[in-house]
Amino acid sequence: MTSEREFKKVETADGTFTLWHPLFEESYHSVSAGALEESIKKFLIPSQLPLLAKEKDEINLLEVGFGLGYNLVATYVTLLKVNPNLKIHYVGFERELSPLLKELKLPEPYGGIYERIKENLLKGKDEFEIDQLRVKILYGDARKRVKELEGEKFDAVYHDAFSPRKNTELWTLEFLREIKNLLTEEGFWVSYSTALPVRRALFELGFKIYNTLPVGRRSPGTAATLKGIPRDERTYPLTPKEREKLFKSPKAVPFRDPCLCLPREEIWNNYQKEVLERSRSTP
Repeated sequence: MTSEREFKKVETADGTFTLWHPLFEESYHSVSAGALEESIKKFLIPSQLPLLAKEKDEINLLEVGFGLGYNLVATYVTLLKVNPNLKIHYVGFERELSPLLKELKLPEPYGGIYERIKENLLKGKDEFEIDQLRVKILYGDARKRVKELEGEKFDAVYHDAFSPRKNTELWTLEFLREIKNLLTEEGFWVSYSTALPVRRALFELGFKIYNTLPVGRRSPGTAATLKGIPRDERTYPLTPKEREKLFKSPKAVPFRDPCLCLPREEIWNNYQKEVLERSRSTP
């Protein structure tokens, strides 16, 4: 586990604290948006789960990057307000837990469930149940562990890995294909990222791509679905300029990792070479 002294607590705009990760050199959440606000507005609402919770009594959620658990907590608390009978099955990929996790707190109504989740995690449990919530954390390289979910289907995917530049291996076309196979056709994949290689990979995999309203910064997020229809106020179509960039920009080439095993820098460097070749051949 990465040394505790290397992680740093950072206060975000809504008063909650996130952490800065020394390996990826990024914070887990948007500091300008606020960690909880980002969870609700950038992930939960565009995922369509609040609407789905009115129609179903059981929801399956997959997250790429459990991180500090804020997305899970915000989702659980909010969806139970929509449907008190709802059961949530959550699976999250996570490289490793931060040693500073024990120091983090959330305000009510999130604090109570967050403490219970942390208690289980800090005891070393990777599967546990709390009331109507069933949690499973898959530690290590998500590219390897994703195979363990073959045959399962999820109503939504929160793709919340560190940025494509820093955590490239979790944004490749091949990894996204694995995620696609786990998503229901009506389900939504949501992320903060609008990176062209990611959006292009989603398009090539057959997804319809949408923007989500900005949270704490100028740029939007991304929502994608195979056959679903967005029904929330925060999700809207790409602009003509965005679509043109998606199809014509030399940078709009997916990250590639055919074996799901390449080092992130090799994936990034191969991408850079491809972009350079396309730039030279573009009139």
